[in-house]
Amino acid sequence: MRNAFTNALIDKFKKEKEKGDLNSFLLTGDLGFSAFEKIRENYPEHFINMGLSEQNMISVAAGMAYLGKKVYVYSIIPFLLYRTFEQIRNDICYPNLSVVLVGVGSGVVYANSGPTHHAIEDLKVADALPNITILSPSDPKEVSIFMQKIDKINSPVYLRLSRNGEPIIHNKHGEIKIGKPLELFKGSEVLIISIGAITKVAIDVARKLNSEEGNFAELLEVHTFKPFDYKKIAKVAKNKKLVITLEENTGALFEKVSVALNNMGINILPFKLPDKFINFSGTEEYILDRYGISTEKVYKKIKKVLARI
Repeated sequence: MRNAFTNALIDKFKKEKEKGDLNSFLLTGDLGFSAFEKIRENYPEHFINMGLSEQNMISVAAGMAYLGKKVYVYSIIPFLLYRTFEQIRNDICYPNLSVVLVGVGSGVVYANSGPTHHAIEDLKVADALPNITILSPSDPKEVSIFMQKIDKINSPVYLRLSRNGEPIIHNKHGEIKIGKPLELFKGSEVLIISIGAITKVAIDVARKLNSEEGNFAELLEVHTFKPFDYKKIAKVAKNKKLVITLEENTGALFEKVSVALNNMGINILPFKLPDKFINFSGTEEYILDRYGISTEKVYKKIKKVLARI
């Protein structure tokens, strides 16, 4: 995803340079090594390394946006969102400025770096802010599409990325629209709702269920967390035996889906990370599997619950 973001910025900077229109900027808090070299070398006028001063970086971005510039601010999610929350709230969201906060390392991507680098509550934190659009793409293709559409959003955006190397999962699916969940599979009995890079697991689970039962599992990808399409979720969930939420967060998606399905009498099965600091070490895959968020464990739990309904 990070490479898709970088390549989209390079295309944008190239076009602006050809037109002599210096309007877009990338600010980073001393990060992006092995990612932003081409930007730094070929478009230095668009690139500012703010050093280890993230709160100042946010305020500088706000000032630039106030002057009409499109500003992308990049860092690891805890440094981008948690450390700078006051500046984001007061300097960007309150005046409703066009700043794109690009956070890398969703969920437990930086697993071995420990809780200081985990981003398992970021959706809830960002959702508390007025005026902000929250985008959590599931693959590099979606990142590229969002980068084309973000220019039309004249308000704050939080673009939540995994890291790199994610598989492309959107080659054959429909048009991706901000604010509209994307239907990946049709199904009659079970609805799976996912967000972010964990959608790959959701796809594998849906395929496994459908290979046994036919058109059994429906899958919606909620790439736009805010604004959240409650009506679409309720419409698709109607008459389903079971709704599953799948996320590498502490329940942000589960909570919004629960609101959408309130008083509908539908069983909801959440797959999420616990509301606590994860203090043991391991790879991202190990941590997710330990909390039951892997293809095999999600599949087995769904089958077990369905047998009781």
